Amino acid sequence: MIKLSPFGRQVVLLGVIAVAGGLAGWWILTAGRAANEGFDVTDEGYYLLSYRWWDSNPIALTGVQYLYGPLFEWFGYDIVQLRLFRLVTVVLVHVAFGYSFMRWLRGRRPGAPSTRLWEAAGTVVVAAAGGMCYSWMPQTPGYNDVVLLGALTLISCVLWMAAAVDRGARAPLWTFLLAGAVIGVMVLAKWTSVVVIGLIVITALIVLAAQGWRSVARGILLALGGIALTALVVQLFVVRLSVAIAGILDVNRFIAGTSYTPPDLLRLYWSSTVDLFGRTLAAHGLLLLAVAVATFARGRRLQIAAAVVTVVALAVSVRHIVLNDGAVGGAGHIPMYAETLLAVVLVAVVAGAGTLIAGGFKLGPSSRLSRESTRTWAILALLTVLPFVQSFGTNTRLFTIGFNAFAAWAAVGVAVLTGIWAAPVVARSTLAMVLTGGLVATATIAYTGLFRYPYRTAGHDESTVAATTLPPLRGLYLTPALEQRLSRLAVVLRPYNEPAGRPILAFDKMAGLVLALGGRPLGEAWIAPTERTRTAAGIEVACRQERPSRPPLVILNRTISELEITALRACGLDFRSDYQQLTPAERTSDLQVWIPKAEIAKAERVARTTG
Repeated sequence: MIKLSPFGRQVVLLGVIAVAGGLAGWWILTAGRAANEGFDVTDEGYYLLSYRWWDSNPIALTGVQYLYGPLFEWFGYDIVQLRLFRLVTVVLVHVAFGYSFMRWLRGRRPGAPSTRLWEAAGTVVVAAAGGMCYSWMPQTPGYNDVVLLGALTLISCVLWMAAAVDRGARAPLWTFLLAGAVIGVMVLAKWTSVVVIGLIVITALIVLAAQGWRSVARGILLALGGIALTALVVQLFVVRLSVAIAGILDVNRFIAGTSYTPPDLLRLYWSSTVDLFGRTLAAHGLLLLAVAVATFARGRRLQIAAAVVTVVALAVSVRHIVLNDGAVGGAGHIPMYAETLLAVVLVAVVAGAGTLIAGGFKLGPSSRLSRESTRTWAILALLTVLPFVQSFGTNTRLFTIGFNAFAAWAAVGVAVLTGIWAAPVVARSTLAMVLTGGLVATATIAYTGLFRYPYRTAGHDESTVAATTLPPLRGLYLTPALEQRLSRLAVVLRPYNEPAGRPILAFDKMAGLVLALGGRPLGEAWIAPTERTRTAAGIEVACRQERPSRPPLVILNRTISELEITALRACGLDFRSDYQQLTPAERTSDLQVWIPKAEIAKAERVARTTG
């Protein structure tokens, strides 16, 4: 086992800070640079449209609009500022989580260097892993951000509790109050977050149980107080909870018969996760085997042999990653980079497990990992499963969204690496290289996900035209084609769309178009081709609650269906007799635009008079 002098340790820590800090800085600067580029009219448009009308349209799937909506309004409905706000929250939460983790881990690593560079190095490593938040999703924050950042904040609170318990002190009061407040926010943003909340709460109870039932009861009561405080703030200063909950329940009732059932979701999660593990083992199985062998290799010859096998295995894995875009971001590369990230944590798990087993067979001195408490194992287990469970409730594969929590796996890697100094140098060096490679992959994934393959919009080199003629998109740079298309449509609709704020129905998945035109949704802001019953129900509910003073404009990229025609009758409108299509299609950017007939006649009279 190689032992470093205090000066040597400081040099190593400074090297870690330099490398991880450089990688973190890369993705952070890239996200800042891309904040004014591109615009997705589908999902991102849906988020922004719901935030724009957060206080007047309660018909929504989740309550996330009550969190980001007031902020969006405070920013003057500036999309760039909202995107930058997301960046700031991502960085701050990951730094706080990283520091909380390293502060707790110091108590579990008595031999750690006394310098604060130790905490700084681990914190920067975790912050660098936070770049996965920019792997493929829209730049505008959404409910997935609330769940991820909320989960990391909750775990940070648990880590402060655990550090206090390890010292025999009472956990700080603020940790429980903050945890309760965050739980309230997470449930409001996405009610299925109760799954990850439940796991974190169980871990907290295991931690506090070491101090007896009084400590547990104190924590529960204070956390409930934090939840109640959040509810009170929302009720008094944001929205009446009865209104928000009613709107959320309405939409969930709309989708009850058409969305995935819990058994269907579990089957999807299981099959896709098993498939991912199978692909990862096929691609990186040799590396995992090499690491396992390295943990048992004792003696000079065996370690040299293990080093040779490990080098070959690393070369095979790196080749696979390069040839299969395993370190490239964007939605189209999710299955490939998911293998890379999973391989990183599996290497850490194999290295830790191998070291424990080798110590159990007395092949060498026992590692620090072999002396961990139940509390520590509960925390490490939570961090290991977090990237899978934090996305429970999504109707896609767990790793699609879940692996944005790669920072949790980076923390696990740090815990294992600092806990296996009794293991052979080959095993430790391999784990260190794999963790470094994981951070490099994170940075390249974030960079390419933002600049080359951004979510449903053009890349950095193509977003060259400022959206100066579209006030809701001010500050953004779009492709010439998109800017021309939106501007042309805005000009054509100006006689029918002033003042701004008129209801506009855009079928399908064109919420961003409604936002760009200065319109507002009628019913739920989300309109998808596969959920027409949900859309129609939302229109009917909105019109029954409060019929709009002006009939909506209707924009279609397909033929209107009977479901939507029937829904409009709840607004007192007969689509076939009350609406007329603007022609030709070239004039309306190849979209069908339907205007109330009376308004077309009025606009034509005004045009003749002024002409």
